[in-house]
Amino acid sequence: MLNFLKKYNLYIVFILILGATYLIYYPGLWGDYVFDDSANILENKKLAITSLDWNSLSAAFWSGGAGPLGRPISMLSFALNYYFTGFEPFYFKLTNLFIHLINGLLVFIISLKLFQWLSHQYQRISLQSAVYLACLVSLIWLIHPLNLTSVLYVVQRMTSLSTLFGLFAFAIYCIWRTRAITGLNTIFALCGVALSLLASMLSKESGILFIPLIYWVELIVFQARNLQFQPIYIKKIKLIHMLWGGVIAAGLIFLYLLPPYLNPVNFARRDFTLDERLLTESRVIFYYLKMTFYPLLSDLSLYHDDFTISKSITQPITTLYSFAGLLGISLACIALFKKHPMLLFAWGWYVISQLLESTFVSLELVHEHRNYFGIIGFIVAAVYYIAQINNKKIQPFIYILSAIYIANLAWTTWQRSEIWSNLVDHAVYEAAMHPQSDRANYQLARIYMKLMQNEPNSQQKMHYAQLAQHALNKAKNSYIPANGAWFAELHLASYLEKPVSQQTINELIWRLEYKPFQNSNVSFLSAFSNCQINGFCKVPHEQAISIIAAGLDNKGIDNRLKSEIYKLLTQYFVGVISDFKKGEEFMQHAITLHEDVNGRLIFTQVYRLQDKLTQAKQQLQRAKQLDTQNVWIKEIEIEQRNIDNAMLTKKKSKP
Repeated sequence: MLNFLKKYNLYIVFILILGATYLIYYPGLWGDYVFDDSANILENKKLAITSLDWNSLSAAFWSGGAGPLGRPISMLSFALNYYFTGFEPFYFKLTNLFIHLINGLLVFIISLKLFQWLSHQYQRISLQSAVYLACLVSLIWLIHPLNLTSVLYVVQRMTSLSTLFGLFAFAIYCIWRTRAITGLNTIFALCGVALSLLASMLSKESGILFIPLIYWVELIVFQARNLQFQPIYIKKIKLIHMLWGGVIAAGLIFLYLLPPYLNPVNFARRDFTLDERLLTESRVIFYYLKMTFYPLLSDLSLYHDDFTISKSITQPITTLYSFAGLLGISLACIALFKKHPMLLFAWGWYVISQLLESTFVSLELVHEHRNYFGIIGFIVAAVYYIAQINNKKIQPFIYILSAIYIANLAWTTWQRSEIWSNLVDHAVYEAAMHPQSDRANYQLARIYMKLMQNEPNSQQKMHYAQLAQHALNKAKNSYIPANGAWFAELHLASYLEKPVSQQTINELIWRLEYKPFQNSNVSFLSAFSNCQINGFCKVPHEQAISIIAAGLDNKGIDNRLKSEIYKLLTQYFVGVISDFKKGEEFMQHAITLHEDVNGRLIFTQVYRLQDKLTQAKQQLQRAKQLDTQNVWIKEIEIEQRNIDNAMLTKKKSKP
């Protein structure tokens, strides 16, 4: 029995690590969809596949709208989830958890290879301990509370799946790098790395960061040395010199490609400018670092829209301190490189991991999932240096403190998982911890409105309505409110069968016209328009049209969003007023501004409903031409059948 345990103890340890992680996350698997899950998953009809035929899979694969590449592999994974389990959130979250566990295994493999190399090169840790140190790295990373949103926030499978392929590429590289290099294994390794990196980028664009991460590890850890730790030469030139030359070349290329991203127009739909974003992100990095090393349940949140924007280098003054801190840490790591190379490794790894989402790209300011693979470097370095402590008097205290720290990570993640297990509790907690968050209060109001609709008791129904209104008022008075609270008030008045406040309508129209026009406004407008078309919302037509059309006068709106508004106006005028002439006019504006398949299909429907079947067929033919990836093939087939049936009916009606 003892021999068995000795032989298989690694497997037992790792099974225990994976099992513990599963148990910690298990309560959260029973939670519901949150935040952007609905817009990206539930409302994407292309994901609701009923067969695994090529057309269904292709439509799902290309159905994504996020990022320049559409994140097709992530979208396909959501579609497969639906095919086997429906839209039940438990199974979507369970799939995310399995991806997280696989990532933990890959973190173990990468850490093991790095520790084995460091053990041979510097001989500061024993080779025998490398396996257990790698287990420790994997455990800490798996249970770290900062990673929870990448698991239980379903749509962030984009992050975890991209990381899976990125870490797989990294693991292949480390295995290849720590073995005798031959032509055959080099070919296999390069193919594996290239395919994995491609899959990573097609899951989410941040996967491209694994290219500089692999490069960074070669520079700082492997240092272009062979298995005998001798410098590798290429035609009498040290490879390490060539690699540093590559860094300089990459920097120059980066500066050449950078200007389009610095255009102020890119920030027209944001509540901050480029300068304000860069200033704020210096503080965001330290906020992330705090949550990395000392995560508090009260700091962790799905929403961070209450994070104060830096207006200048001294407003707030912590912006200046943050810039000084970033510079100081960078210089210290460089100065200590020869003695402590793993400090520069960890810091560089983290900085690289934040290059896309925490710098000049016009994205939201703060999201926890942006640290998913970024914290790996810190954990590897911390475990490596703690393992070097040989003082017999200090060691017991270090082990006890480490055990307490790890237990606290597990406890915090479990607590968070419990909170996420119940949609109401989660919403109440987020709003309580972040009272200045528009999104937290808006989500809480939506929950109360949902409870109100399902409540048979009239007195309790009114109680929920009051709670919803209170949450909406807090959302309106939050740090930087979006327009969700104003739209929600329109729906709330309809639920209560009360007239809509004129003040609410005026404020909403003004905000749509003059405030930064964000993508979420289209979703709000679409929901409002459908509510009006279905007859549930009863805002007077003139006011409803003014609300839908208000964004057209917004100076910061682009042609694509204007096109979406014209589509909504078309559907409203046709569906509510039956004004087909106006509908045609609006659709012509829509496709002139931005032509897409959906627009041509709406145009097809407008003509078909008027029995203008020849024009409808022309629009449908154009839709087919635009649908080069067969994303809309089912909708096109349905519309084709509708036209054929209309033509047949028309033919039969003739004498």
